[in-house]
Amino acid sequence: MSLFIARQPIFNRKNEIYGYELLFRQNNNNYFVEMDDDVATTELLYNTFFIFGLDDLTDGTKAFINVSKGLIESDFLNLLPKDKIVIEVLEREKATQSTMDACARFQSLGYTLALDDFILDEDNLPLLSTANILKVEFSALSLVKQAALIKQYKNKVTFLAEKIETRDDYKKAVDLGYDLFQGYFFSKPVMTKSKDIKTINANLFSIIEELNTAEPSYFKISGMIESDLGLSYKLLRLANSVYIGAKYKVKSIKQALNYLGTHELYQWISLMILKDMQDDDNSELVKQSLIRGKLMHMLALELHGQKLITEFFFTGIFSLIDVILNRSFKEILTGLPLSDNVKKTLLGEKNEMRALLDCISSIERAEWDKLEKYPVMRSINTERFMAHYIDAMKWANSLKI
Repeated sequence: MSLFIARQPIFNRKNEIYGYELLFRQNNNNYFVEMDDDVATTELLYNTFFIFGLDDLTDGTKAFINVSKGLIESDFLNLLPKDKIVIEVLEREKATQSTMDACARFQSLGYTLALDDFILDEDNLPLLSTANILKVEFSALSLVKQAALIKQYKNKVTFLAEKIETRDDYKKAVDLGYDLFQGYFFSKPVMTKSKDIKTINANLFSIIEELNTAEPSYFKISGMIESDLGLSYKLLRLANSVYIGAKYKVKSIKQALNYLGTHELYQWISLMILKDMQDDDNSELVKQSLIRGKLMHMLALELHGQKLITEFFFTGIFSLIDVILNRSFKEILTGLPLSDNVKKTLLGEKNEMRALLDCISSIERAEWDKLEKYPVMRSINTERFMAHYIDAMKWANSLKI
């Protein structure tokens, strides 16, 4: 499923980008569809931090995030990085005491607060004491009232003029004393699109990280698996069906781990991660990734023995993850606990794994005239290579994890 966020830059008086307002979008239509504020805020935060990446959206500046009344009064926002975000308080009605208390608490914790859609009356004035930035819709208030407002509160808050539409608007806003500016005169909100990652069990990454240590602890790994009912079920089913068969019965996680071993566990955990990313739109890409991983594993086993097969397998398995998630390898690999060798290969470094991956890509595209240039084709004849390819396809089709 595709996900969308729009961002609109906010400039200072030097025409430098101060930050970006991040805007929730339900689809590729670049406007907000009326919906529950709490839902919109929650989805925007999820997409920002788990899908797109905060720094990628803001280029290292600040993110202005509209926060609903329901969430501003919760503890959820305490998780957000105070040095990287500006909490925009949506207060379309008279502020309640609980909202004022919540704003005061966030300010005391060091967060930057901006008031948006602010109603300037006696009941809401206490909110100004908790705010750092006051956003004023430039076209909605007379210049006289804006001038009076800025004069009165200039030393207490930073004023941001929003909906600056023309050069004349911008000049007038500068003359009035605004410090920050936002609107179509500078830029319309620009849409950003990415693929959703289906929920991935964090235990899977924790297990791979433990397996990457010098001396992996089966005790720790067993504890991670045993605390996860779904993962325990999959591992026991795997051990009984794939490795043991009907003659014996694996009844414990420790027993299953002893049968699988470190190398096999590496592979199956990575398969689970990949399968968790699968949906109706990318199922063929996931299948192609599985084929690549298994084929590179079999070829590495024939060429090098057991020594490097895990890295070859990972390189194949994750070789299409940039297409699956519609994000760059550089973004994705930052969060994956893979070896430096695998990461460098996926980023394009020329080495034996890259050459093998390129050879497989040529076969997928039926570029038969290019095969002779790949070293692997001089070590394994075409017939044997294709036999491995067919076995990899059969294996990928048989997976039921």
